Amino acid sequence: MNISPPDTEQAEQLHNGLQWETPSVFKQDHQESSPYPLDALPSIIQNAVSSYQNYGQQPLPIIACSALANVSLACQTLSNVARDKYLVSPVSLYFIISGLSGERKSASDHTFGEAVRQWQLDTREKLAPEIKVAEIIHRTWSVEKEALLSQIRRDTMLHKNTNNLHELLIEHVSNEPHVPLLPVLFFEDTTQEALAEHIASGWPSASLWSDEGAIIMNGHGMQNNTTKFIALLNRLWESKPFIAHRKTTSNFTVANRRLTISLMMQPIILEQMLAKNGGISRQTGFLARSLIACPKSEMGNRFYKEPPAKLPSMQKYHNRLLDCLDNTLALDKHGCHNLPTLNFSKAAKIEWVAFFNQLESGLSDPKLWKSIRDFASKAAENAARLAALFHLFNGSSASEISAENMDQSISVIRWHLNETKRVLGSQFLTPTQQSANKLLKWILDHEIRETSPRELVQYGPIRDKDKRDEAIETLIEDNCLKEFKAKKKVTLVLNPCFYE
Repeated sequence: MNISPPDTEQAEQLHNGLQWETPSVFKQDHQESSPYPLDALPSIIQNAVSSYQNYGQQPLPIIACSALANVSLACQTLSNVARDKYLVSPVSLYFIISGLSGERKSASDHTFGEAVRQWQLDTREKLAPEIKVAEIIHRTWSVEKEALLSQIRRDTMLHKNTNNLHELLIEHVSNEPHVPLLPVLFFEDTTQEALAEHIASGWPSASLWSDEGAIIMNGHGMQNNTTKFIALLNRLWESKPFIAHRKTTSNFTVANRRLTISLMMQPIILEQMLAKNGGISRQTGFLARSLIACPKSEMGNRFYKEPPAKLPSMQKYHNRLLDCLDNTLALDKHGCHNLPTLNFSKAAKIEWVAFFNQLESGLSDPKLWKSIRDFASKAAENAARLAALFHLFNGSSASEISAENMDQSISVIRWHLNETKRVLGSQFLTPTQQSANKLLKWILDHEIRETSPRELVQYGPIRDKDKRDEAIETLIEDNCLKEFKAKKKVTLVLNPCFYE
């Protein structure tokens, strides 16, 4: 490709004296991801993320999301969080991270999740003998219950008084022996039915977790019935109880359960997710509940480094996760039914209300959150959840969430919100606006400052002349380009704000 710019004299004439206005709707779609607010993370998390990133060299948001997802999984059964006396929610978070193949997503995921997975294995091994005995005791109890029922049936047939047997049965049932639950924290290739049934009767804290998100997006759950699967994930995010009705098996209730989601996927899988079934993942609000990250690739800049002998900051991070997980051992089949509720301190409430109102005022503004109003409407709740997680992970003895934790949380959530706008904001644009976006991105990628319509149709991404002309007209109206005509030649000049 050889696009020849105007000569120097013409270029000076084109730029001298031009008055440019700021483009109103497209510029953000072509910006790179803003720097991740590492300083907003609590010190233990921050130090672990920073020290590992220095060695692993993955994009910082990938590492930070790996760390925070494990915090969510370890702490989600320790407390609820109240925004006010009516708005009480779990503290669980959902993460969707997009990165190219070779971005070392799996390495980051493994490193930060190592302690949680080892805790699951160790706890299952430790509880196995106790559970074996408890199951035998429970079977004996079941046999005795059946014997009482059989005796009641026989005496009823013989018209004998069964009041005493009924009292014995009631007492027996009320003394059902407890069988400890084995923790199952991770689900990957699962169906809606399997996840719902297990989390309803098994360990009440779990995650939908994969460093290869295609396994889930193309797995049985999403393929067989996408709508039901996403509806279950939405219910678990809110922790609203519901009854699952079955034709061939007994009905069961899903209540007082907690779920964290961490899905790492390649960009093409995220695009498929957005398009699947008419964009149902977004239309149903599933994506809006999620914190999205699509950072710029670091490939090409990750030159070899010898691994450090030790990462003490990572060990501190893992130790805190283990402390939090050990506090969940008392969980039983009733789930998270009697959790304490964290409230905001007065200062934290002021910060949160200000953030909430900023978001609300921007929902109808195309320069702010109109294009992602579904995400923005959930951002304040996610900020409350993350602030609670910071409070819990820090092991604070205070009964209320501090303003510091709230400020930290808002910084992280605001970054994810801007990231979502950068990645998904163009979904609500018209076809012409999308073509204009595509053309502007191509101009910026090729560092072109002056060109012509003819060169754009010859070398650019839009070969159809009418569509190209509509895209150019849109960019001119939006102050991205200016058009000049001289000696039967049309020259297009790029707004300097894109390269100065």
